[in-house]
Amino acid sequence: MANPVVANIMKSGAVMWYAPAGEAEPDETTIDFGDAWGGNWARVGFTKAALVFAYEDERAEIMVEEHLGPLDEWRISEHARFETTLAELEADYLALMTEGTVTNTAAGASQDGYEELPVGGTALLTKRAWGIEGLHVNAAGESQPMRLFIARGTAKLNGTLEFSKKTDDYTGMPILIQSLADNANSGRMFKFQRVTAEKTS
Repeated sequence: MANPVVANIMKSGAVMWYAPAGEAEPDETTIDFGDAWGGNWARVGFTKAALVFAYEDERAEIMVEEHLGPLDEWRISEHARFETTLAELEADYLALMTEGTVTNTAAGASQDGYEELPVGGTALLTKRAWGIEGLHVNAAGESQPMRLFIARGTAKLNGTLEFSKKTDDYTGMPILIQSLADNANSGRMFKFQRVTAEKTS
């Protein structure tokens, strides 16, 4: 392991993107921090809470009579997820989490414009590609992206919507992205990527 490097310390917010499952990840050389990811990637809007990534596993200990401690350890399950709270109360984002379909009615001479999202009765969950992007500054002082990718994941509403006039807070939509094993890549749960230096030519 290398000696400690100050440039490896990251202090940044992050933004979240999603696309149909199977969408190519943004190219690390041509897509700079803050650029649109291209293809079918769409950015999720403002967030009111930190974007949290977690990876957890469950392990089985291999015990033998000859030792007090475990002789070996095997991973028997694993989970990866993104969590945050969306700041925008908007039907399209709620549809990502509930499997509903949004319909929009335009305003007319005698009709208010509105959006509508019926929810319920859908068992199958849509699998999408998900990613987050944050900013780090490398040893040369260059701003570079740090990205985490989930190739196949589902989204769900991860809590309640709170409507209140009693505090200085506002309504947010908690969202959780749960990773599923990527069978095309040996069951990969997520991928970490950090650009460390500019191309040389």
